[in-house]
Parts: sequence; structure tokens; C-alpha cells
Amino acid sequence: MILAALGGARVRKLTLLTAALFVIWAGAAGTLPAGAAKQQVEVQMKEFAFVPSAVTLKAGVPAEVRLVNRGVVEHEFMVYAGKPMAGMDPQKMHKELEARSYFRGLAVQVEGKAKMVERMGKDLVMVTLAPGERVVLRFTPTKKGTFEMGCHVPGHYEAGMKGKWVVR
Repeated sequence: MILAALGGARVRKLTLLTAALFVIWAGAAGTLPAGAAKQQVEVQMKEFAFVPSAVTLKAGVPAEVRLVNRGVVEHEFMVYAGKPMAGMDPQKMHKELEARSYFRGLAVQVEGKAKMVERMGKDLVMVTLAPGERVVLRFTPTKKGTFEMGCHVPGHYEAGMKGKWVVR
């Protein structure tokens, strides 16, 4: 009865105003609408490179990173702050890079077949893929900056298997 008394034009204006206020409220709450786009990137690993050699992601937007080993030997995927120290004992270096993993503190789902998925507690630090294996990492990047991705199977990093991981 009240809506009929207001008239059709007023009801439409009230409906539009309500919808506009909801959109503003949802945006302010920082929520993504259902079906919002994800960032999707494929990183191929082969002798002795990551393709692409640079990955750029946007902070706060869900990401799916597909890792595919297209090589004939196994490869590691690590992302970390800084660069490895030259001449460091390989085991000590590996532990140091794990401690500096980009994924520390992030909830990362790993789906697919991997030779090894290494975590420190709940935190992802490394994925090792045998030839032909592939996995998808699902997470929301939060730490902004430039990081390094590297393969630290003996000799691979030294042969150039490294790249940039940028989050803006």
C-alpha cells in the first residue's frame, strides 16, 4: 500500500538509491563480488629457466599460479626475499631461503601432483616437480615488493634458473 501511494517513479528511484548504497558499502568493506576475476599465471620450468622470467601480481587479488615442469629433469620453485649468498654451503643456503620464503604467513593451497611440497609449519617454502608434473598454487598475495624465484637443484640456479616475482 505504501509503495502504491509513492508511485512507480519514486519506487524506481528508491530501488536505485538502495542498490547504489549497497555497492558503495560492499566496496568499502573490501569484499570482492562473487565471480570476481582472479589473477592467473603459468610458470613453466625447463632447463634452465623459468618462463616467463618475471611474474607480476597485484596485492589483495586472489591468484592462481600454475607451475609446469616442461623439462627432462626435476626442478624446484622457491620465491624469497633477497638473493642467495655466493659460496654459502648449499644446505645452509636452502634453509636461509626457506626462512625468507615469500609464502611465509600466507594460506597457500597446492593442488596437483608434485614430487615434493615443503612447508615450515603451515607455510609453503618450496615445490619440487618431476618432469611432466604440474600443480596450481592458490593464494592471495599481500606482501608488496620485488622478490626472486629460483631453482636450487644443484647447478640449476648457477645455470640461470632464476627470475623476478613482483607484487604491486
